[in-house]
Amino acid sequence: MSSGKEPEKGRRGGMGLPVRPPKPGIAMSVFVLLVGVGMLGVGAYTYVTDTAALDDRVEVSAEVTDTSIESIEASRGRTSYVPVVTFQYQFREQRYTSNRIYPGDAEPQYEDRAIAEERLSAYAVGERVTAYVDPDSPGEAYLEDSRSGQATGAILVGVLVSLVAGVGIYQARKQARLRDLLS
Repeated sequence: MSSGKEPEKGRRGGMGLPVRPPKPGIAMSVFVLLVGVGMLGVGAYTYVTDTAALDDRVEVSAEVTDTSIESIEASRGRTSYVPVVTFQYQFREQRYTSNRIYPGDAEPQYEDRAIAEERLSAYAVGERVTAYVDPDSPGEAYLEDSRSGQATGAILVGVLVSLVAGVGIYQARKQARLRDLLS
């Protein structure tokens, strides 16, 4: 039997309990946490691929055939500069050409063209240099026998973003508990 009274809008089934939509604080914090975990994953993947390339490398002699700086559009309309060193080398009696400075797919990007030019100054066209070849991928030799630093950067940023998200989730849950106590 009905009392004829309709439940008020914003109340759960007429029970007098307020409807509480999920707070954007938790949703946004979970999203930020997922972004942070994703960055950690990218950093870990880059670290593993760099390590694999560094572990199996073979030194070969190479000749620098060209140097240039590529301008690429970065975020927010800024321009980044990528130093490009093209070199030729021979591995297992076959000639190859590569333009990788570091192992893996990382390429250094600089916001200042002068810094990119300074990075290129270490390589002169016609100069003999040491290149490093992964026998499993002989066409992808690189010049620097070290990590690019991008893996470490991605891991550190991922940890920082995840910590910020964790604090956001903690604060949102704390506020929700406080609201529950006060209502």
